[in-house]
Amino acid sequence: MKRIVLVDDHAMVRDGLRLLLTTRADWLVVGETGDGRMVCDVLRDTQADLLLLDLELPGCHGTQLAQQIKAEFPEIKILVLTGNAHAATVRAAMAAGADAYMLKHEDGDELLCAISLVLSGIRYVSKTLARALEVEDGATVAPITAREKEILALVANGYSSQQIADKLNLSVLTVRKHRQNLMSKLSLRNVAEVTAYAIRDGLSISNPGA
Repeated sequence: MKRIVLVDDHAMVRDGLRLLLTTRADWLVVGETGDGRMVCDVLRDTQADLLLLDLELPGCHGTQLAQQIKAEFPEIKILVLTGNAHAATVRAAMAAGADAYMLKHEDGDELLCAISLVLSGIRYVSKTLARALEVEDGATVAPITAREKEILALVANGYSSQQIADKLNLSVLTVRKHRQNLMSKLSLRNVAEVTAYAIRDGLSISNPGA
């Protein structure tokens, strides 16, 4: 059972989040507050695994709070859920120790997916924000071919290079080259980041044997 704390200064937002999280039997909301000054006390009392954190809070800004929490509770995952879409704020929050960043108007299913990823140790920025950050940075990403997208989905599903080669009737060397090109194009460093990207891109994630 994963224990979750909600931090938002709007009670109705907390109510909505609590209702959404009840759709997962393995998650339990164990505490909540709307006051930034009370967050650490709630975390001490609840031994939470995950904190859903708004940035605009009475008593303490969320970015400063994230840094404080990571210093005192390094094992707790922090998912920022806010209305602030400024690129500088996203970067500041992630640099302060946030494990994920999402906007309040985004889809509830994506939030549930992001929580699952964060709890499994994968950092996440929502699809909308990831694209906005690329535009602001002036990043030019080379287009992904249909074959590369197919391999991306298989890598994210846990297939090895040999399994992908067998499934697509390619040589292992060809598959490895495609994987290297993908990682370079998308600035991805490992399979966890590939999985997060694939989910943001709407690719199907399942089990290799399915």
